[in-house]
Amino acid sequence: MRRGVGFSNNGWYGSIVKNFGVWGLAAVLAVGLAACGEWLADAPKLTLEPGGGFKAEVQAGVKASLKIPDRVSPDAALIEGDLTLENSAGDIVIVTVPRPCDVYDWVIRDAAGKVVMAKGPIECVDQPATKSLAPGTQSERIFIYLMPRVLSGGQRYVVDYRFWGQPARAEFTAR
Repeated sequence: MRRGVGFSNNGWYGSIVKNFGVWGLAAVLAVGLAACGEWLADAPKLTLEPGGGFKAEVQAGVKASLKIPDRVSPDAALIEGDLTLENSAGDIVIVTVPRPCDVYDWVIRDAAGKVVMAKGPIECVDQPATKSLAPGTQSERIFIYLMPRVLSGGQRYVVDYRFWGQPARAEFTAR
């Protein structure tokens, strides 16, 4: 069977480009993008900032500590650490963070104090989370997942961590 003979296309003849105005639509989109190009280029850049756990108030009698290796490979995919929360108040203490996603919050800075990486933003319920902390210590194993090539060999870094809003700090060298 030859095309065009005995072939029914419900009255549409010619190419899809002509019939549906694909070229016209492409031209309109190109003009629109060109007109908005400056606005798109000037879109605000997301800054690396600590999350809500850094905004939580430090609770008296509660201390957090973080232990990580002194050396971390510049090619590492993650940093493992031990996080301890100690209540030395002698009674139950209530710790609070702005959102449940802020229980664990961290930022990595270079020796000059510039933010290298921070915990990424997470969709979360916008209501405070609280925990009753009995006297004594609570320890957890934590993992900080790194972006590829974020660390430079031979450089010194600081991890500022907030666990239930309580500050902890540890340093390491990328080697």
